[in-house]
Amino acid sequence: MSMLPNLTPKKSAPPSSSASAKNAGEKKEDTVKLLIQMWAVMIGLELLHQILNVVMSFTDPTALRTVAKEQAAAQGLSDGIVNATVIAAILVMGFFNLIVIAILSWMVVMVKNRSKRLPTAFLLLTIFSFFFILRVLMLFFASPGGTDVPMALFAIDGCVQILVGVSAGVAYALSRTEQPVKMLTDYAPEDAKR
Repeated sequence: MSMLPNLTPKKSAPPSSSASAKNAGEKKEDTVKLLIQMWAVMIGLELLHQILNVVMSFTDPTALRTVAKEQAAAQGLSDGIVNATVIAAILVMGFFNLIVIAILSWMVVMVKNRSKRLPTAFLLLTIFSFFFILRVLMLFFASPGGTDVPMALFAIDGCVQILVGVSAGVAYALSRTEQPVKMLTDYAPEDAKR
């Protein structure tokens, strides 16, 4: 007689084939749902990062102001125009970033609804996932310059960027599993399936 517990699994009746097929189908659909959720989290966190980026630019616009003053000195423009140019540049940069985020959000909706542009949306989201993974790796080699932006704001923004990279990595890994790939091959033209 042994003092160790019995670790052999108990034999039970195998589940019926229809129940196991239903569970397998649900599990595969859960992979696609989780992929869409990871992309949504990635985009939401990227929106937060872009908002923080604009806030940090408004907090300390000295780098932009220095470049604008050099250009303005050559053309003889006043400081009021330089300040207006810096504010406009920050707002335009934030606007373009919001456009990219809106396009990515639209792509997630296309994947969720499985529209006819599914392969294009899937490819674009996968490319941006890979980009966010690379960006988080580059984050560890960067250091904040001598700015007046509080270090806590840099730390919060860095944490958000790391979370974007992690969610992008999970999304990229999920996009390479069986069910999303099968979903894409179902939408492929007949001549490409050969």
